[in-house]
Amino acid sequence: MTLKQENGILPIIIIGAGVAGLSCARQLQAHHQHVVILEARERIGGRVHSKMIADRVFDLGASWIHGIEGNPIWDIVKKEGIETEIFNYDVSTFLHDGGQPFSIQEKDQFLSYILEIEKALASHQGCSALDVVSSTINTLEIKNHALKMKLQSFFERVANDPFATDLSTLAANYQHYEGYFSGDKVVFPSGYEQVVYSIAKNLEIQLNVNVKEIIQTKGHIVVIDAEGQQFLASKVVVTVPLGVLKAKKITFTPELPSAHQHAIDHMGYGSFNKVFFQLDEPLDFIAKNTTSTNSYFFWHDDYCFNILDLSEIYKTPTYLMLFGGQQSIFIDRSNDLEVWSFISQHLRVYTTSLPAIPKQSVITRWGADIYSYGSFSFPALHHTEELVQRLNRNIDERIFLSGEHCNIQYAGTVHGAYLHGKDVANQIIQMVKN
Repeated sequence: MTLKQENGILPIIIIGAGVAGLSCARQLQAHHQHVVILEARERIGGRVHSKMIADRVFDLGASWIHGIEGNPIWDIVKKEGIETEIFNYDVSTFLHDGGQPFSIQEKDQFLSYILEIEKALASHQGCSALDVVSSTINTLEIKNHALKMKLQSFFERVANDPFATDLSTLAANYQHYEGYFSGDKVVFPSGYEQVVYSIAKNLEIQLNVNVKEIIQTKGHIVVIDAEGQQFLASKVVVTVPLGVLKAKKITFTPELPSAHQHAIDHMGYGSFNKVFFQLDEPLDFIAKNTTSTNSYFFWHDDYCFNILDLSEIYKTPTYLMLFGGQQSIFIDRSNDLEVWSFISQHLRVYTTSLPAIPKQSVITRWGADIYSYGSFSFPALHHTEELVQRLNRNIDERIFLSGEHCNIQYAGTVHGAYLHGKDVANQIIQMVKN
């Protein structure tokens, strides 16, 4: 299928209707470029996916705007009048076995140790976060073995969320790559997809087109999908998730330059899953809480878990647990009953109000998704800005890569994907002008 030419010029094809692809297309179209988006799924949004379940909207992918001050996603929200709700979870309640919160003194001490370990992590490069956390805990001369284990597993939880990996595979200086904006974090009671639809207005998008091959010829680029359909383009912007590139689900002819392939192979990309569950009655350790916190950390069997209380948003006892790394991979491979069994065996130590089966549960499995093979990128061992810069080099001024994984400053975020898509569009616009 040869797409319609405008003024004898083939269109720019964007592969993927996620936030990066949509942002890129919108910017190009605003500068009078003919753009067509090819999307493998039967929907737009990529890893932003809001789903209505039992009259409630659940964001299965991205949920938060991570800081609204100066954030371009917040600008869209304000312009469109999209409803949001502030949900900051920086301040948490830490629980002892049995559900008793840490005392003020215990919490202050715990947070001071966290700060010391974070300082050590920030000063190291080229080694794993696990090595630095373990060695720093030993230098702190903490006599309480249980406290040592809590600190170690707390940082394992940090690797899981927000980095979708484990401490052993996370770069020690990961804080350098935490690309959030300042200000409140907000969520969408009616779904993040509202932002996606706003960006996608009036764009030419073809769904259910699963691109498998990109061939550069002398006069044009041929894009071939799984059904054998052929599309001709003047330029191609590839915005598929890094997991798809790692799995080599798209064949490039000629092959990608070695610098690009090296970056794809060595950048981190992990599985990150959500488990929402609703109950008839609130969890008793949360119901007893007299503070305004909505985030709770608890420990069991040397694991640290975090549970977020979404009850105010859903107007019924609703909770969210986030999993990354090996625990997320377990969820990718397990059925709902096995996942709930895993969660409940750890939660039961803290509550007497947990039912055998929740009233409602919603479980994601992004690592098993054939259009993403995971959730988002993270700074793996030996991660550098130069590694990401390799992905940002265009190929013969005809093929471009874009997405959250290509954003040096804001990787792993929706705003990172949005900004990078726009940057690539501006790069193409300058080429066309020249």
